[in-house]
Amino acid sequence: MSDSDLLAHAIGALAYRFTVAISGCSESFGNYKISSHTRSPTEILNHMYDLVIKTMTMIQEGHFNCPPPEILSFDSEYNRLVEGLQELREIVKTVPIADDVCKRLLQGPILDIATHIGQLAMLNGLNGNKIPKENYYIADIN
Repeated sequence: MSDSDLLAHAIGALAYRFTVAISGCSESFGNYKISSHTRSPTEILNHMYDLVIKTMTMIQEGHFNCPPPEILSFDSEYNRLVEGLQELREIVKTVPIADDVCKRLLQGPILDIATHIGQLAMLNGLNGNKIPKENYYIADIN
């Protein structure tokens, strides 16, 4: 398995974990905040999408310089992120990427997205929604 194949699989796993992390969330979840110093779930989704766009830009154009995306409603941010992760996964599968770039993308924006998925799961639980247990080892990521 090449570094690109592993990166594409990691992106698929992130998309899967993301849907589990916010499953069953309330309609008001997007605006939930635990303090004035933290991001809301909608703001976190917007940031995650920004990371996806920056990663695609790095792969296709060799830089991270792109304007931040406009913030949308929670549902729109959710849909945009799911579509963005799918698009990113396809780009990683089809565009040749040097192994050292794959490693830096994994240690940078991809694992940053993973961190934010954990934040969303925690916020979803704090907002009163019990996240179901999941055996990610046997999950069908394809």
